[in-house]
Amino acid sequence: MSTLYRDYRPQNFSEVLGQNHIKITLQNEISNGKIAQAFLFCGPRAVGKTTLARVLAKAVNCEKRKEGKYEPCNECAACRSITQGKNLDVVEIDAASNTGVDNVRDNIIAFSRLSPASIKYKVFIIDEVHMLSLSAFNALLKIIEEPPVYVIFILCTTEIHKVPLTIISRCERFDFQRISVSEIVKKLSYIASQEKVTIDFEVLEAIARRSGGHLRDAESLLGQIFSLGDKKVTLEQAELVMPHYNSHEAVDLLEFLSRKDAARAVGLINNLADSGVNIKNFNAELIGLLRKIILNKLSPTLAQNLGLDLGANLEMRINQVAADLNWDQLLAFTRRFLEAYSDNRNPLIAQLPLELAITELCFISTSSEVKIASRPSRVIDAPLQPAPPSRSDVQNLEPTEKPVESRPLAMAADFNQSAIMEKWPEFLVKIKKYNHSLSFIMQNCQPQNIKDGQLNLVCKYKFHQDRLKDNTVKGLVEKTLAEVFGGVLGFCSLVDENLELRREEKVIELDATTSAPSAPVAEKTEAAGGLIDNLLKTFGGEVIN
Repeated sequence: MSTLYRDYRPQNFSEVLGQNHIKITLQNEISNGKIAQAFLFCGPRAVGKTTLARVLAKAVNCEKRKEGKYEPCNECAACRSITQGKNLDVVEIDAASNTGVDNVRDNIIAFSRLSPASIKYKVFIIDEVHMLSLSAFNALLKIIEEPPVYVIFILCTTEIHKVPLTIISRCERFDFQRISVSEIVKKLSYIASQEKVTIDFEVLEAIARRSGGHLRDAESLLGQIFSLGDKKVTLEQAELVMPHYNSHEAVDLLEFLSRKDAARAVGLINNLADSGVNIKNFNAELIGLLRKIILNKLSPTLAQNLGLDLGANLEMRINQVAADLNWDQLLAFTRRFLEAYSDNRNPLIAQLPLELAITELCFISTSSEVKIASRPSRVIDAPLQPAPPSRSDVQNLEPTEKPVESRPLAMAADFNQSAIMEKWPEFLVKIKKYNHSLSFIMQNCQPQNIKDGQLNLVCKYKFHQDRLKDNTVKGLVEKTLAEVFGGVLGFCSLVDENLELRREEKVIELDATTSAPSAPVAEKTEAAGGLIDNLLKTFGGEVIN
């Protein structure tokens, strides 16, 4: 059966894509006649490890190769027999199927004692060598360390960490890298020309990006597209075989976010969902683009070294978008879309986590202080010392309230628990002005001491702690704490289900300098009693003294 990746497998060093750092070393060894007796090829799948091993086997055994040259002629009997897989002195062993020590003894050790019959070197290519058992590695160790002069070992693996260090130390190690999009596009274009098929350049770039740097995957996908039977393939036709690739839509979304155009951004997400695009995969593509922009801003060569080339057309658009994004926006976007990716496990509406992320990024401040404070925490929050919210943040939190003037950026003084409990009723009254339900939550929490600008807060219920982790709620609590205790004050929370709450019998009366006039105590007590009665009727509970 004919397949593209077999029909167009490279037959010499010049045809091997990428891996220049490896090819140069091997070519110099061959041309100088100083060939090592054991090589270790490691790296991702489908990047040319076995192919380069076969080219190396042909080059060292080529009958017509001139002195000082390194390319095999592919015409002599030795080259043709190795290319066809018929040469008995070039042995390819699948270690995944021959893991035992007996196979190593019979197929490698015993066979290596026989001189090559028709060529200069006997070459053993052991694929997926990490699959060998420990006893098999031990048996292989001695023959690799001191092989006969006519034997060359080439070990290939995708999981180098599973190969014993004793084996690695006896080999020349070469680390393969994923192939860039531009190189894969060139190879696919060459294959299309040989197959006499005209194919849009966008299709080739989409195939190369989707392959993730693995050439065999790209060639297999191209073969599927060729099976459509048309001599001219457009992007619309290719999408019948190739799932819709979302890189350009992801760049469009970043453009909308940079302009805070939430309506068009949400519309784009819903159009993708309606067309059958996997929203979780789209979110992953979006995160990948943001990572590339961040790495490009750190160092232009960093993304290239990590194999993040996305093709000329897309790279141009990404650079244009990156110019409009600052560091605060990039970090905020990346963190929020990572959260949306985690939230998209079993959503009721697939696109809802992304829609919420877009809305927050467009209408809520994306300053670095707010975003750092919104990081998810464990049961105990990480100690944070955020700055008090700005005037614009207060307006966003409570549009109908006149914003309170910010205090100077000084850390609140340390208090013990008794001093905190004296001010706690004042805090409860103030927090109620901003959020009525939040006041009820804080009544079910007990403050401890203040140390180094952090209030230790104990919650009786886990869902109350979760509510306090919300970005908006956290900022509101910290703003009120700063007002009451006089300075910048963060808080960290923990849960204690055995907590016994201290109930205050009196409601604090605030003077005119701290709050608006309070209602009579009797009226408040009566209202609170009515509220408790309604709660008891609704949930079927009872009051325990």
